[in-house]
Amino acid sequence: MGREFKAIFFDLDGTLVDIHGPLYIAARSALDELGQQPPLTRERYLEAIASDDPWLGIPQSMRSDYVKLAFAYLVTELDRTERLEILPHVHETLTELKRRGYVMGIVTSRPGASQRLVEKLAMVGLAAYFDQVVTQAVASLGALDKTDSLRHAAMRAAVLPQACMYVGDEPRDVMAGIGAGFGATVAVATGPASMELLRKHPHYRPDYLISSMAEFVALLDRLKYEL
Repeated sequence: MGREFKAIFFDLDGTLVDIHGPLYIAARSALDELGQQPPLTRERYLEAIASDDPWLGIPQSMRSDYVKLAFAYLVTELDRTERLEILPHVHETLTELKRRGYVMGIVTSRPGASQRLVEKLAMVGLAAYFDQVVTQAVASLGALDKTDSLRHAAMRAAVLPQACMYVGDEPRDVMAGIGAGFGATVAVATGPASMELLRKHPHYRPDYLISSMAEFVALLDRLKYEL
């Protein structure tokens, strides 16, 4: 009875570290380049995120250009930022998971050498929690799909996909976990997707939904006794 997992893999941005600061800078820069007025403010960005409006009033005809520009600016901003801003409850949650003996890893859409990211994680005391850190080889919109990366991470951990869990903050994270055959997907509403969007997404709904990492250990405890 119950469900036990051997390995837990995490998305990074929006799940373990803050993404709203870099996302706001990327969105503002993209809108400025497209000539959109007035300039995007932090308040308007947060209002749009809260109302599940990723387009910020951009006309349909400009959305393709906006996505490409915003992605390019986001990659630049993430690379430029040296010190990661850890989200609340992450350290204590990872400490407890490590104590319980879970295999843990990060599988992120960030491009570039994984060693550079490991160094950034070490600066804020996170690197030691993880058995592997997986980044993407190229900076492209296609690399946002982490399905293959999750499959390979499970293989390297020598854990069957059904005994793995993936924790992310967006529907595309849920999509990757499902595509990789993982035993469960968990969405945490600390990234750009609201709790409502994660709960009601038309295609990729997580098996479990939490509002912050403060609820994660309790979720694992409940799963042990699920029928």
